Amino acid sequence: MLSRITSLVVGGVLVLALGVITAVAATKTVTIKVQGMKCAKCSASVTKALKATDGVEDAQVSSEKGEAVIKYDDQKLSETKLREVINATGFKAEEQPAKTGQ
Repeated sequence: MLSRITSLVVGGVLVLALGVITAVAATKTVTIKVQGMKCAKCSASVTKALKATDGVEDAQVSSEKGEAVIKYDDQKLSETKLREVINATGFKAEEQPAKTGQ
């Protein structure tokens, strides 16, 4: 009986650990250069659009640096889709990412 309980507990821990690893593996961070932003309202509109996009976990947009740093779930979104969201705000996302990380 004790070995059966131990097996169930170990199995449950493995399932939970695998779920956490999978969730972590899907999160990426990308920095995309954005042209045309001149003020805080410009960066706020891009931030709002990105954060409203399913799969975006966080977005920090700077008009001073001319870039958006986006943390997203790469199983729900691609960098191409992120650029489309930025372009839809009226600003121009550069085609090649400045930096990509995990």
